[in-house]
Amino acid sequence: MAGLADAFDLIGEAIEHRLPVMHTPGIALAVTDGHEILGVVVRGFADAASGTPVRPETRFQIGSISKGFAGMIAVAESEAGRLDLHQPVTDILPWLEIPQPFGPITMHHLMTHSSGLHAGTEDAPTGLGAAWQLRETPPTFPPGERFWYSNDAWKVAGLVLEHVTGTPIQYLLRERIFGPLHMTATEGAIIDETRLHLATGYLPLYSDRPPRLDHPLVQANWLVSNTADGSIVSNVIDMSSYARLLLGGGASPSDGSDRLVSADAFEILTTPYIDDPDSPGFGYGYGFWAGEQDGVRSIWHSGGMVGYEAYLKVQPDRGLGCVILQNGMGNKRDLAEYALNVVSEATRGAVLVAMPHPPASTDIPNGTDYTGRFTAADGRTFEVVVEGPSLRYREGPVGVLLERDPLGGINDTFLLPHPSLDLHALRFGRDDAGTVVEAFHGSHWFRGSAWKGSEPAPHPAEWEAYPGLYRSDDPWSPVMVVSLRKGVLTLEWPLDNEDSAGELIPLDDGWFAVGETWMPKRIRFDRMVDGKTIMAVFNAGRWHRSFEDQ
Repeated sequence: MAGLADAFDLIGEAIEHRLPVMHTPGIALAVTDGHEILGVVVRGFADAASGTPVRPETRFQIGSISKGFAGMIAVAESEAGRLDLHQPVTDILPWLEIPQPFGPITMHHLMTHSSGLHAGTEDAPTGLGAAWQLRETPPTFPPGERFWYSNDAWKVAGLVLEHVTGTPIQYLLRERIFGPLHMTATEGAIIDETRLHLATGYLPLYSDRPPRLDHPLVQANWLVSNTADGSIVSNVIDMSSYARLLLGGGASPSDGSDRLVSADAFEILTTPYIDDPDSPGFGYGYGFWAGEQDGVRSIWHSGGMVGYEAYLKVQPDRGLGCVILQNGMGNKRDLAEYALNVVSEATRGAVLVAMPHPPASTDIPNGTDYTGRFTAADGRTFEVVVEGPSLRYREGPVGVLLERDPLGGINDTFLLPHPSLDLHALRFGRDDAGTVVEAFHGSHWFRGSAWKGSEPAPHPAEWEAYPGLYRSDDPWSPVMVVSLRKGVLTLEWPLDNEDSAGELIPLDDGWFAVGETWMPKRIRFDRMVDGKTIMAVFNAGRWHRSFEDQ
């Protein structure tokens, strides 16, 4: 088709410009229509140490894209009358005994991320263990009231499917989906042998500070897993077959009439039941986000495992789907959106436009918002000045350009590329009028010249025992940092700026809520030694104080 080769050349150029700013060694991208793969683009290394390149056949862990596979089986079981999606899950699994203070939790709630259960930790390395630990962490809002992403909820959903069918989830996936779609390179469980035929996963070397592009990459920790929330291993060729299934509304691409799920069941699967405030225009169904953006209807899901990222989006009205798999970190959504747009333009014979090059990490929009002098109570002072498109941070003899978080992060948050400063992100705070009036760096609170607030209230003396760096064997979140500043305790996850810097709100039972009290994030501190607590219990996971000085 005229122009299609040019479209994939442009996608390849876009990837080449983004790989250096994505913190990932390798990437594979495929675009398919409803009948066949239109093109595959691969760049970088499946294994950086050996120089093994990524190929179309290279397998990656797809993470939470796995949820839609399990959701498809759930709606099929429901349609067959073997599973009631609105029955309390504790009736199906009596041993579960999850506290349900706001009413019964159903499969519908589990699969729409509206159960009120926490996101999950890896303190228990198995699905059964994680489900059992939910006994210790009651939901924090009524089922169906809000959206709160929960991997542990989907672990329980997988256990329900295993109970109803009498089949382990990895074999159930093979029988119901992988086999009919001829996804011969795809597995539903991650085991040790999987490492022999898989791209190597990578993470930044440092676990105790926000990732920067100049941080070396190291091989990620290995997880063995067969849970329904994210244990599928695949490649872009097989995943394109799955994308065609979604484009066909549940019809198998191996045969124009064969269906894996009925049209009615597919509609149930992809109906957006609950709005996601972080994804305007989209709601969550049973393992998919669905909705419209710029007038284009889409069904999509992202995926992340330790050392891997993935993204799947299909646009039924356009008849196109895109799959991205990579063995590192970095934003994939803009790239997928560009790939779908440029291929769509090519199929219509339109003029193709290259994807704009990513801006330098030191290019700061609206930089004048942050300029001025900021001073802490102990006299520590820094200044921010505009320098071209960038901002320069000055503190004593140190002067560095502020960097945006290469992985996205949150607004008003920047990185400080200096060995004496880079343990913490620099976060600015605004007043009700939107003016930057303060800044935070580790345990320090800085007032800007525009600060007009009141003095912080005195904090309880026992809080002095809590601040510090705590470590866990949880490969997702190996480090948490607790700080005491401006009279409040805060919790940060150095490797996840997007979910960092939550204020700890004391509750009556000795726990603290992290952020708003409705959020299912709870922490408490335990085991005092020499005036310091040595353990932090976050939801059902345990982190222990480290010797490292923060």
